[in-house]
Amino acid sequence: MAELQDHALLLRRIPYGDTSLICHFLTEQHGRIALMARGARRPKSAFRASLEPLYALNIVWRPGRSGMGTLSDVQRGPAYLDVSQSMDGLELLAIASRLFHEGDSQGFEELIASLHVLAEQQSVGLLMAVWSMLDAAGWLGDLSHCWQCGSSVEQAMCWNQAQLLCTSCGSGMTISTGLRKSIVAVLSGQQVRFSIADANSWSEMIRQVLKRHDIRLTDSFKSERS
Repeated sequence: MAELQDHALLLRRIPYGDTSLICHFLTEQHGRIALMARGARRPKSAFRASLEPLYALNIVWRPGRSGMGTLSDVQRGPAYLDVSQSMDGLELLAIASRLFHEGDSQGFEELIASLHVLAEQQSVGLLMAVWSMLDAAGWLGDLSHCWQCGSSVEQAMCWNQAQLLCTSCGSGMTISTGLRKSIVAVLSGQQVRFSIADANSWSEMIRQVLKRHDIRLTDSFKSERS
């Protein structure tokens, strides 16, 4: 079977046997795929220096006849993030790994865009990056409307079970008009200073969305501050 080639991001590496790895990639043209990297854990393996997360990768593989394909070659390009942002970047990869499943056609462009958002080094960069990825994946709605009845709302709304609601449709954590406008503004590239209270509220909104889809966050979000 002919080899395939694509741009990719490494999501996960799982030890297999004594010397190999099962690698999960998000690729530009083939969506999420899992490949066997035979001998990748050997000291002199050509894969050892290339199979790293948060780098632009170009991969070549042989599809399996009835199962997992085999990785043939990996060329590592530049890093997407500065070393100081690595922990936040790995958090983003962990979320993407649960968000986009094997066989899905989407994920690569959404994750790349989120990494670019994170690379801007804003004070709420991780929140921005995760929110933009969830939005691109279709998990969020318009922040100017109630997600249940669709009414346009100017005053404060509430956040309940990962949904933005008007006061007629429910109650929950108060989401001010200012916070909603700030989220929209910062994601459009404007410079916005978030108060600690607003940053914590935005963090909780994201936590509830991910919890609803059975995705857990690490403690990274607890340290997000303006």
